[in-house]
Amino acid sequence: LYMGAHMISQWPSEGILLTSGNMSFIAALELSIAMPLSWLPLISDYTRESKKPFSASLTSATVYTVTSIVMYTLGLSAAIFGGGDSIITIMMNAGLGLAGLIVIIFSTVTTTFMDAYSAGVSSTTIYNGASSKGIAVIVTIVGTIAAILYPMDDITDFLYLIGSVFAPMIAILLADYFINRQQVQTLSAYLVRGLIWAVSVGLYHYMLHSESTIGATLPAFTMAFVVTAIVGFISKTAHTSAEIKQ
Repeated sequence: LYMGAHMISQWPSEGILLTSGNMSFIAALELSIAMPLSWLPLISDYTRESKKPFSASLTSATVYTVTSIVMYTLGLSAAIFGGGDSIITIMMNAGLGLAGLIVIIFSTVTTTFMDAYSAGVSSTTIYNGASSKGIAVIVTIVGTIAAILYPMDDITDFLYLIGSVFAPMIAILLADYFINRQQVQTLSAYLVRGLIWAVSVGLYHYMLHSESTIGATLPAFTMAFVVTAIVGFISKTAHTSAEIKQ
């Protein structure tokens, strides 16, 4: 609320308005898509325990959407009128010195806890004997080391990588659940979906570097979804034919 009020007070200052940028609208849109896609599996690690899955999922999606819009608006306004694109610079310009630092520390700790917890839960779906808490601790340590060693001035490429990984994965999941309505259980089915995912990731990066007017997420998502649905239809048809012959 404070940042919002501060940004509104800065809006009339057209003298410091940025007149140009080095990122296209599509490229910025792809970054905006990558974040909620990457959070979808994480949120599901919590909503899966809910007594009312639909209500919990709807609430999570609604709150995430509203808060994301607010934060994107604040970030854009701060970048345009606040004199910089660094969160530290923005908070300093807004008069949030120590308070801003505390906000950053607490937000980092809380969101990182959720990431580490999700990594632990995901590990148990791959290997039942895995310790979710142990994996979470290991992920936290590795992530901390990576944050220290990795240059944090520009993580744009990393965000694009997240989008390329999660968009086809979510598409395959949705196609199997809503269209094929079957649970993948055989090794061959896993390998086929892995191949679909890999090709879709390649398509994402190709479309991203080709500066397509439709972006990279939509083509990669559509391809993974459609091909998975077709593969599922062929598999069910073959299975039905085999049962009839028997």
